[in-house]
Amino acid sequence: MVRSSSLAIALLIVACSGDGSGPDGVDGGSGSGTDAGSGSGSDAGSGPDGGSNGLTSTLTSSCATLQGRAIVNYNSNLGIAFTEDDIPYTSLGSVSFELPAGFSGNVPNPEAWDGSSPRKVVAMTTASFQTHGNHCWLQTTPPSPGSVTIHEWRPNDGVVRATFNALALKSCTGSTVCTISGTIETTGEGVFD
Repeated sequence: MVRSSSLAIALLIVACSGDGSGPDGVDGGSGSGTDAGSGSGSDAGSGPDGGSNGLTSTLTSSCATLQGRAIVNYNSNLGIAFTEDDIPYTSLGSVSFELPAGFSGNVPNPEAWDGSSPRKVVAMTTASFQTHGNHCWLQTTPPSPGSVTIHEWRPNDGVVRATFNALALKSCTGSTVCTISGTIETTGEGVFD
């Protein structure tokens, strides 16, 4: 189950483990997000494909900033939390995934869930930790659901490659609807400036 408390725990762990600064690469020139793939500091390591761990995000949302300093962590779901670059690392938002192992393809409308097969949940939190998700529509079908396509999914390695097309996520506690568009790619767990 996707929980906003996982984000808070991840942020606490990072805040206690150091400032995360270092020579990690930042691709700010194109305005397309964070690219720590060229980093060589302690936050960048050897990825499963032999390259550096990193994250690239072009995600935009109507409710959160899904770019900036990023924390990638797997703990029953794969979460990517975005924070400001400097102490106190204020939360900007997060996106998380709860999918079956080896999943690829379009994430279906959650109302199609049969109650026994693995759920396919994509969620985000706002800077104030409000959770929005495709699982929060309950008995209501989204008027314009949008889509997310998972191209690669290896959560135990901290790996996801996904494309969002105006994916509509409903607040789990209210009526607000947030949309996400763009792409995200992670190549491992860690903190990426």
